[in-house]
Amino acid sequence: MKKFIIAAITVITLATSAFAADTNDKTINLFKAAYPGAEKVHYKAVGELVSVSFVLDGTNMQAFYNTEGEQIAVSRVTDYKRLPLRATTTLENKFKGYTATEVIEMDHSTEGTSYYVSLVNDSQKVIAQVSVSGEVSVFKKAAK
Repeated sequence: MKKFIIAAITVITLATSAFAADTNDKTINLFKAAYPGAEKVHYKAVGELVSVSFVLDGTNMQAFYNTEGEQIAVSRVTDYKRLPLRATTTLENKFKGYTATEVIEMDHSTEGTSYYVSLVNDSQKVIAQVSVSGEVSVFKKAAK
């Protein structure tokens, strides 16, 4: 899961033009206001962003803030069954022999919502990016 989250952070970093991020009071206060029921909250600077990992209603989530304290993205672990039908059909045809191990829903303030699906087989790991309309593309490929 850590490798997948790192890949998602890379996408966010490339899609934003924030400056160096520090965990600051403004970000912490805005986070607490946005997610008052959050538990197991951890803040950390990741490149130009502040990453906040937390659990909300039993779901692992992560929010990303720029140096102005603006939330630029939020992600959560979700279920494969929640993907658009067109996407699951494409994934099953394009990645025969692979097993889906994780699905992350990413809602970016400017890029919109997309899903990242980790797929593995005996020799390779693939992260597929899935749009809300069900289009599938390879985000990252690596040897296992």
